[in-house]
Amino acid sequence: MSRTPIEMRSALRGIVGFGVTPFHADFRINPDALRENVDQLLKACDVVVALGNNGEIFSLSPDEHKQVGRAVVDEVRGRKPVLIGVGFCVPVVCELARAAEAYGADGVLALPPQYTNTTDDGLYQYYRAVASATQLGVILFQTPALNFSTSLLRRLAGVANIVGLKDEHGDMKQFIRQWDAVGDRMELLCGVGEILAPSYFALGVKAFTSGIVNFMPQTPLKILDHLRKGELERAARIVESECLAVYDLRAKRPGYVVTVIKEAMNLCGMNVGPVRPPLAPMLEADRRELRAVLDKLGLIKSATA
Repeated sequence: MSRTPIEMRSALRGIVGFGVTPFHADFRINPDALRENVDQLLKACDVVVALGNNGEIFSLSPDEHKQVGRAVVDEVRGRKPVLIGVGFCVPVVCELARAAEAYGADGVLALPPQYTNTTDDGLYQYYRAVASATQLGVILFQTPALNFSTSLLRRLAGVANIVGLKDEHGDMKQFIRQWDAVGDRMELLCGVGEILAPSYFALGVKAFTSGIVNFMPQTPLKILDHLRKGELERAARIVESECLAVYDLRAKRPGYVVTVIKEAMNLCGMNVGPVRPPLAPMLEADRRELRAVLDKLGLIKSATA
């Protein structure tokens, strides 16, 4: 049975792990590798997310989206909360949200609409439509391209099943104002990963998202342990020594935020295959650099180059 919105809000703690969508070489979905990815995430994550940008939601058809979401929920079997990314336009986002509820997800992560050059009133109607399409808890997704004004957040916080905000923008001055506006009614998450988790936890945030948990889970686990103990500086030192090189590669070229995760998984002996267009494979020089980073961290488990 799916968690209620209140239960989903309370579950937004610790590591929120964003899984990948594995493909075969011909870009067909690889269900066996998908199940293996989910099993690995279950060992380290407090919440499992399927079909975010890391899961290449933007390259999947609605039917493929439902296939992946259903497979993830079936593999998790209620052991951890499962969030399903949904988005695009109102008819599609509502269809995907309804499907997620039907196959047993615990909540939906509402990605921004395809077209974002609109007003707060237009955005309110978009997110209100998502929330009206399902009884599941809805988590908003703030990106550098789509920021929520405090007035819009206050309106959305009045929708009973909108229970959280993933902040991928990383503007702490803005985030503090948002925290002040709705922090008592929504769970606000560090959505930029480990790199700023110490700063967010210093403000009272209780969860951070992670993509690197797919191939180096011990690092986010160590960071979380220090954060929960209030050892912010120790957590920051781990970020510096173990995360920054990977984050730098993810920022090196367009699309690498996803491509680096998948290629790192492949280099670590996992069979998640290529990224699907419009994303492109890593350049060979960058791949060698990534391999050297992973080797230095002791993560290479396959002789495949």
